[in-house]
Amino acid sequence: MKDIAFIYRDPLFGIAILIAIIAIVALADYSRNRYRSKKRSQSLKNLAKSYEYAGLNDGVMEFLSLAHNPVPTLMFLAQTYAKSGDNEQAIKIYLSMLEKTFESKDKIPILEALGITYFNAGFLQRAKNIFLEVLRSYPRNSGVLSYLMRTYESMGEYKKALEVLDCLDELEFGSNNQTKEISDNKNYLYLMMIINENFLSLEQKQTQIVALMHKAPSLNKMALAYLKTYHLPIFWQQILQLSDIDNLIDLFWGFLPDEIPFEMIENRQNILDIYRAKGYICDDKECALFELELLRVLHQNSHLKGSIDFEYRCHSCKNIFPFDSYRCPSCSELGMMDLILKLRRVKNHETN
Repeated sequence: MKDIAFIYRDPLFGIAILIAIIAIVALADYSRNRYRSKKRSQSLKNLAKSYEYAGLNDGVMEFLSLAHNPVPTLMFLAQTYAKSGDNEQAIKIYLSMLEKTFESKDKIPILEALGITYFNAGFLQRAKNIFLEVLRSYPRNSGVLSYLMRTYESMGEYKKALEVLDCLDELEFGSNNQTKEISDNKNYLYLMMIINENFLSLEQKQTQIVALMHKAPSLNKMALAYLKTYHLPIFWQQILQLSDIDNLIDLFWGFLPDEIPFEMIENRQNILDIYRAKGYICDDKECALFELELLRVLHQNSHLKGSIDFEYRCHSCKNIFPFDSYRCPSCSELGMMDLILKLRRVKNHETN
C-alpha cells in the first residue's frame, strides 16, 4: 500500500496519466475522423452507383485502366460533350470516371461536374442529390452552393433557395460585388416566393409585391406582370409612377380598348403611342419610337396591316430569346432583359 501511495504521489505518475489521456483522446479523434472519412467515401460511392447507366462507356473504362493520368483528358472530353448539348455522353463519361476513382477527394470534382451536367440537362432531383452530397464533405464550396440554390429555384422551392443563399452570403461576406449579386438574388427569390405562396391572400400578395417594387426597381416588370393578371387597377396606378416604359411595351400590347383607362393616361404620350400604333387612337401625333410610328402610319394610310412580335436580349451575354425571363437561360445573370420590337405583316384573317 505504501508503494502504491508513493507512486500516486510521484509527479511522473501524473505526467504519465496526462500523456495517456491525451493519447486516448487523440486516438479517439483519429478513429472518429477515419470513420467519418470512410462513411463519406462510401456515401459518395453509393451515390455514384445509384446513377450508373446500364452500360458505361467501354472505351473510357479501357482508357482509365491504361492511361497514367486520364482524369484531365476525360474531364475535358466530357465538358466538350456537355457544351455541344450531348449531355448523355458527358454523363456516361463522368460515371465511368467515378467507377474507377477510389479516393473521396478525387471524386468530388467529378461529382460536381456531373451534378452541373444533370442540372443543365433538366434532371433536377439528381442534381440536387449530388450537390447535397458534395456539400456534406465540403460545405464551403460556394460554386456548388450557387448551383444548389438555382436547382431549388428551378424546382419552385424558393424558401430552400433563400436558405442556401444565406449560406452563400456568409461565405462571401465583405465582397461588394458578391453582396450586390446576393441582394439581387434575395429580392428575386422573395418575389417568386410571394407570387407562388398559397397561404397568402391576393391582397397580402399585392401589398408585399408593391413594397418590393419600390425596394428593388429591377423587379418592376415581373411585379407588373403579376399585377396585370390579378390587380389591374393597381397595375395602372403603379405604371403612372414610372417614367420609362420602353421595356414594358409587351405588357401594354395585349390590352383591348375597353381595358385601357384612357382618362388616367391622357398625359402619358409614351403609353398613348402604343395605342396609336395599334389603331386604338387616331390622331396626327407622331410616335417617338420608329417601330410604333411605322405601324401608326400603316393603320392610317394603307390597306396593309402590321403588328409587332417581341424578342428579349440578355443585357450580359447578349443572347436573344423568344420569351422573357428575369434570369438569363444562357448565362444565368439576373436582370430585366432588353425588349426588341420586330415588325411583321398581319394577314387578313389574323389579329394584331
